[in-house]
Amino acid sequence: MTLFKQVALTVSMIIILMLSFVMYINYQSSKQYLIESLYETTVNNISSLSNKLAQNGEDEADIATIIDSEFDSGYYHSIRYSSNQSDFVYLQEDNEKLVDVPMWFIKFADISVETVTVDVSSGWNIMGELSVVGDTNVIYKTLYKMFTRVLYLFGITLSIALLILGVLLHFVLKPLKAVQGQAEAILHNKFVIQENEPYTQEFKEVVKGMNAMVKKVETLFHTANESAKRNKELLYNDPVTKLYNRRYYMLKISDLIGLENRINGGVSIFISLSSVEVVTQSIGQRNTQSLLISFANLLSEAAKNFDDEVVARMNEREFAMIFSACDVEDVTVILEKINREFLKLLEKNEIDEKILSISFGVYRYTAQVKLDELLTRTDNALLNAVAKEGTNIALYEDKDSKNALAKDAWHKIIKKAIDDESFKLKFWPTLNATTKTLDHKVMTFTIKNQNAKEYYFGDFIAPAINFGLVGELFTSVIKDILTHNYDELNDGMCSIRLSNEFIKDVHSLDSLSKLFSRYAKKQNYKLFFEIADSFAIKNEQLVKSFVDLFEKYGFGFAINSFTGESSDFRYLKELNPMYIKVDSRFLLDQSEESMSSLQVIVDSLGIEIVATFVNSLNEVASLGDKNVTLIQGPATDLL
Repeated sequence: MTLFKQVALTVSMIIILMLSFVMYINYQSSKQYLIESLYETTVNNISSLSNKLAQNGEDEADIATIIDSEFDSGYYHSIRYSSNQSDFVYLQEDNEKLVDVPMWFIKFADISVETVTVDVSSGWNIMGELSVVGDTNVIYKTLYKMFTRVLYLFGITLSIALLILGVLLHFVLKPLKAVQGQAEAILHNKFVIQENEPYTQEFKEVVKGMNAMVKKVETLFHTANESAKRNKELLYNDPVTKLYNRRYYMLKISDLIGLENRINGGVSIFISLSSVEVVTQSIGQRNTQSLLISFANLLSEAAKNFDDEVVARMNEREFAMIFSACDVEDVTVILEKINREFLKLLEKNEIDEKILSISFGVYRYTAQVKLDELLTRTDNALLNAVAKEGTNIALYEDKDSKNALAKDAWHKIIKKAIDDESFKLKFWPTLNATTKTLDHKVMTFTIKNQNAKEYYFGDFIAPAINFGLVGELFTSVIKDILTHNYDELNDGMCSIRLSNEFIKDVHSLDSLSKLFSRYAKKQNYKLFFEIADSFAIKNEQLVKSFVDLFEKYGFGFAINSFTGESSDFRYLKELNPMYIKVDSRFLLDQSEESMSSLQVIVDSLGIEIVATFVNSLNEVASLGDKNVTLIQGPATDLL
């Protein structure tokens, strides 16, 4: 219960008790006053009545007439006269039921009055005895009217009091809402500073303390962020051209060749400049460096229209480019442009193209290629380009036998899998290497055709993208995991890696929203959705809309394939993932200073680091030295 409700309830109870007490006192006072007034009236009236009876002697008819007349004109319940001279007794009594007052009030009030008795005498002669009982109905009616008026007044007073209380509490406790919002923001690792300090001293001290804590954490984050940017530049950027260096290229390439796309593969290019040393001797080192910078800018400009790419300087005279979603035809256009611009560059620097030439080794790879195969085949293509006469471009292209199915066949297989929900979900563990306990499981899935042949994700994702079925595919799989019980997930956590193409699908957000609204509360485990780091960096607002949807329905969010690509890690603060998944090679490659900066960044945001592709216990131990204990990969089978 909120403090507002607690205070409002407490004060309301006090007000109600006070008003009830006042009402009760008023009721009792009024009741006692009416009873005493009735008694006094009865005493006064009985004295007058006894005198009338005494003056009329023993005539029974006169006595009855006098009593009847008095009874009709007064407030009596009963009048009884008994003669001492004879057996004459006369009783006049009101036996009518009280209809204007409810029975519960009559029982509650329980009014009783004393019987007033006097002797009727003429001189010294006592003629008889007169007994009178006042009419309590008068008290009941008067008291009930008074009670209803007081009750009505009580309701109005209470309503006004509660209204005033609510308004006062709203203004008095208004700063507390800001404090609560700041506290919730801190829990979600958001840096919120409350500029307007409350006027209530206790709240003011709390706000000052929270502001100081937030500023301290924010300072740590920004300091670590700046340090990480500097370390990244020193570690992964060529000092002359500012392109990525070979070190970064080797870390990033595995992630790029595994990305799903329409082409089901991409293009790797090695570029070689001949006789750089001769040019340096001719025009000097400074001019040569200026030439290399211009050439690097030329390569970066040629690659800027691709979503997933890396341009790197491998050594003094070799460069590399890789495009994860590119075909040979697109590459040909790019290389022709680079050739033209390179010749202009030579002309501008007055360098003979026979002295400084350029060669391109191009390898069109498929999604199943291994890293060593990609490097070897691209390098062989470059050697062929250098040795060729008449052209400076050599192409090596794989023939993809695994995906040799016709387009119609792929469409039928994928569409049927969606319609029949014929997916096979598989779960891989992520462990805490220190405690050797399960942290969460990672879901992947395959599909089957009518002949029970199983197709893996890498086989069908490219056709699914080409047919525009990625949205339906992932929506169907997510529905499957939300609506079916998987024993291996009970009371645990499970993550799903979402395809970039699924996030880009304009219908995906609405489809997930409808799916979550219907099934979100049915699973007995925590579900997380992972999105690739490079995609999140370039599409922060789009990803944020999905993150907000996940948060709305109680799902978690995480980032995978983190390689420190961004030059500013503030996007992590905006997206607030629970963890980031990082290639173990990237983590092990970090210097002590770089790792410390990264650790401060994630710690200040409450983010955990999960090392992926961990292959051996030696790697587990080395990661432990860097305070990374969550691991994923073949090494989990060894723990």
